[in-house]
Amino acid sequence: MLACSLAVVFTLGSILQYTQAQPVTWVATLLILFACVFVFSGFVLAGARRAGRARVPLTIALVVVDIVACVSVSIGICADGELFYPNQNQGAYDKLAGNSAMEQVTAHHGRDTYTGWFVHNTDGKAPLVISFGGNQECAASRIAGDVQSGRESTYSGYNFMMLDYPGYGTSLGHPSQSSMFAMAEAAYDYAVTRPDVDATRIVIEGYSIGTGMATYLASQRNVAGLILIAPYDSGLSLYNSRLNIFHGPLRLLVGFRADSMAYAQSVQVAPLIVTSTTDEVISYTQSENLGRFFPQAPQLTVFPAIPHTQYLATPQVLDLIRAYLQQVNP
Repeated sequence: MLACSLAVVFTLGSILQYTQAQPVTWVATLLILFACVFVFSGFVLAGARRAGRARVPLTIALVVVDIVACVSVSIGICADGELFYPNQNQGAYDKLAGNSAMEQVTAHHGRDTYTGWFVHNTDGKAPLVISFGGNQECAASRIAGDVQSGRESTYSGYNFMMLDYPGYGTSLGHPSQSSMFAMAEAAYDYAVTRPDVDATRIVIEGYSIGTGMATYLASQRNVAGLILIAPYDSGLSLYNSRLNIFHGPLRLLVGFRADSMAYAQSVQVAPLIVTSTTDEVISYTQSENLGRFFPQAPQLTVFPAIPHTQYLATPQVLDLIRAYLQQVNP
């Protein structure tokens, strides 16, 4: 009874956390997991009773097993809930919808559909920047912010495209490593079919959590350049930066692994990496570590005083991006 009571408490807590960002099917999976634990415990106790063995030590052991299983799964679920913040900025969406230079686009991967925006910065067939944004932004908010602040001039001579992650903006689905990587591939594969995109001059840009998708995509497709703003070296590092417990067996609980260090080794261009010693979300040491894995040495710039959310509001960062874009596509 004690084991069952504890498991129910942990199960309910897990469901409340998990349903904020994950599909109902995952909730069903959790229930099945805990049901299996209960059934297993019941069979063992029944066997022990028929065998006439002492039940107290076995009951204690089963309580421990139930607690460990429930706590472990709950920790993994809570970590995922802290990692993704799907959102939609309706005000920014409405502004872009009324701008003739902005085109709402849709890409597909199997049964999944991803939406976002294509910014026409130049005429005819031109280079393209495909951008993967941060955790708490959607494509509409990023592009509307660029227009309002005048940052779109940073990408002069390039068209610009940004799709929303699953569950973000108007994209369907739920964020996970597999779904976000699939979205990244779908974005590129859609872009190269457009008559206004020069497929030989595509630059991938990633900011914060988006650097994982950017590095992965650059390892899987032909790209002219790669821009990484506040990149991390692996999803495991992200988890541990929030709750430093994912070591040893607890590493198995990490769902978003995004091993950028492994993908970097297959990237065939020299990336631009921008980070800051005062970044309070992703340590500059992660960015520096990632830079060591690219076959071609990156252009690494470590700023002394840029908060995590202020990279694109810093003129020196925009200057670096502008110069890099002109360098890879003169």
